[in-house]
Amino acid sequence: MNGESFFSLVKEFIYRNYKRFILFLAVVGPGLITAFADNDAGGVATYTIAASKFGYSILTILIPITIILAITQEIGARIAVVTGKGLGDLIRERFGIKVSVLIFALLFFVNFGVILQDVGGLKDGLGLFKLNYQIFLPLVVISLFIFVITASYKKIERLFLFLILFYIRSDFSAILARPDWQLTVKSLFIPHGKINFDYLYTSIAVLGTTVTAWGQFFINSYIKDKKLILSKLKYEQVEVYIGAFLTNLFSLFMMVAVIATLFTHGIKVEGAAEAAISIKPFAGSLASVMFGLGLLIAGFLGCAIVPLTTAYAFAEFFGYEGSLDTSFSKSRLFYTFFIIQILLGSIFIFFPQISLFKITLYADFTNGIMLPVIFFFLYKFANDQELMGQYKNSKLQNILLVGSGIIISIAAILGGLGKLLHL
Repeated sequence: MNGESFFSLVKEFIYRNYKRFILFLAVVGPGLITAFADNDAGGVATYTIAASKFGYSILTILIPITIILAITQEIGARIAVVTGKGLGDLIRERFGIKVSVLIFALLFFVNFGVILQDVGGLKDGLGLFKLNYQIFLPLVVISLFIFVITASYKKIERLFLFLILFYIRSDFSAILARPDWQLTVKSLFIPHGKINFDYLYTSIAVLGTTVTAWGQFFINSYIKDKKLILSKLKYEQVEVYIGAFLTNLFSLFMMVAVIATLFTHGIKVEGAAEAAISIKPFAGSLASVMFGLGLLIAGFLGCAIVPLTTAYAFAEFFGYEGSLDTSFSKSRLFYTFFIIQILLGSIFIFFPQISLFKITLYADFTNGIMLPVIFFFLYKFANDQELMGQYKNSKLQNILLVGSGIIISIAAILGGLGKLLHL
């Protein structure tokens, strides 16, 4: 092969892959945003509590959770791209208004618990940086609402993607904490320690904050709003898998930072803000600041996306206009429903007697027990020949989806009974 031929092949290779990369960038958004938003302020709090209670043994659940997240988000994304409809649309069309009202009521209840977590996380994050939440929390909420109703879909998506970059701070927190990396890797694959009812309950809470009921609705609605077409499906699937891997990698770093500092010194905490302060003597000021910054960003991202999910679902379930690319006058109910949820959450958070610690685990546990219900709808739609055609589920995908639903249901029942009976 002469030099000219070689350079021609290199040029062709670069051009072909550059084109694919540009196509991939065109679809980036739904998969990454949904996956990382699962690590909202409630997620940060849940990972923190779980890591401080169970140490390295809790890390064993991360790989199964990553697999479940990747499978379910891919199915949801595929349904949205193929049908061009949101999950709420399909439930209303296929199961009727009564089922729609019931599922929406459950989703609203579960999502509001998550919103309380996120607004609470935003409040605590502001406090860590000595900012008066009574002044800055209303300012953040008002600014968020104005931005969402005035900005285009693309601008809102760019903001979400920009905020995701701040999740890298969990890497620094973990490195500064100087954990036992050998034990960390071993714990991912080999279970150790005592598995009791409390461990199962906490595991379902960790699952429920990572693989969320609202996340399944959001990825469908967001893809529908982005108007992705079939030719972009494979790129969207790749994005979903990358998002599932990266978000749980950052979850791992977050938990390892807590384990190496608090768990090893026998310190149990009731939230992420307390953890950010508590790790300072063991990992230094920088690690504490990085942890606190992560809580602040996660709270803001959650306050934007979780209420948006409920607003999307409301519009789909009851047949109203709901899109980030439409004006307030055209989607009045959509935007009003969005801001009402944040305002209600903010009002609740101003009451000091409300225990965010209890809300955190309960909200994520209810998210976890709702997942089998959502999986049922994913199974029905993803195997509907009329809806999906050649893009319906494979046998392996069905086995993994049904198996996940059964295992989650059993663990939720055992964990919930153990909690109720104080076992």
